[in-house]
Amino acid sequence: MKAWVAPRYGPPGVLRLEERPEPRPGAGQLLVRVRAIGLNFADCAARLGVYPRVPKPPFVPGMEVSGEVAALGEGVSGPPVGTAVAAVPIFGGHAELVAVDARFVRPLAAGMGFATGAALAVTGITADHALVTVGRLRPGERVAITAAAGGVGTIAVQMAVAAGGQVLAVASTPAKRELAVGLGAHEAVSYEAYPRAVAAGVDLVVDAVGGSLFRPGWRALRPDGRYVLYGFAAALGAGRVRYLHAALELLRMGIAMPFSLVERTRTLAGFNLSLVPHLAGELQARFGRIEAMVAAGALRPIVGATFPFARLPEAHALLQGRGSTGKVVVEL
Repeated sequence: MKAWVAPRYGPPGVLRLEERPEPRPGAGQLLVRVRAIGLNFADCAARLGVYPRVPKPPFVPGMEVSGEVAALGEGVSGPPVGTAVAAVPIFGGHAELVAVDARFVRPLAAGMGFATGAALAVTGITADHALVTVGRLRPGERVAITAAAGGVGTIAVQMAVAAGGQVLAVASTPAKRELAVGLGAHEAVSYEAYPRAVAAGVDLVVDAVGGSLFRPGWRALRPDGRYVLYGFAAALGAGRVRYLHAALELLRMGIAMPFSLVERTRTLAGFNLSLVPHLAGELQARFGRIEAMVAAGALRPIVGATFPFARLPEAHALLQGRGSTGKVVVEL
């Protein structure tokens, strides 16, 4: 099979298309024939070597795919071979075939295409966790969403609006802010305008960027406010990790003293989907609810750019360079 391999950590250009032996599913695994790859910022971080538990090079990145079940490993009774599925292997997905733990595979809903399936699992579950499980968003509350035109952001804006939230979307360009408003956001501002916009008070912040954005949002939290941090995009440049800049951004975040959480009744939470495999059953249920929203027309995954498999490094470069909107998908 063909697979994109990172022979060393580095920018998108380090990726190499190689012939590799076809994987065989182990006990408790499924073999998935990949038809579409959902690209996530985590894939860029893994390629750069700064993602949790990233394998040592050479390795195949890729945390999210959709495709067809090609074979069942020992102890796995289904879904049957040929079933269209979404899968979250965490690593190994940038390939024509990938072996995935059966817990992290779910049949696609009837009529759902591979591109949509690859654009929904990680983004949908992350947005759901931030807004519902940890965020506890209530009707009428004001929620600020950074990177609002990205893969998670476009899902989060729609889910927050559907839940009755008043959405403040934060995005870098007029076109991205226009997209967020088109998805239902009540306000859309640039990162430069964010500190002023959020100062009026906010009940929930869903943040993929961190760094200097943290303090304005944290200070603006109302009593019983919740802050969910699911990324640190401020640390990554267009082609590499900006270590000095990242250190400065960490300093700009300041320190949240434990007593301050009690004093203002505030919650600070983090989320990384790859580090909670013990929640597989619960996450499957959440994905089922998300699929139901899509089927009912209440949620629309935004696929902003598609690339053929042969141009996968270009997809990485677009995403890491902040040039994309919605989800970046690679099709096979």
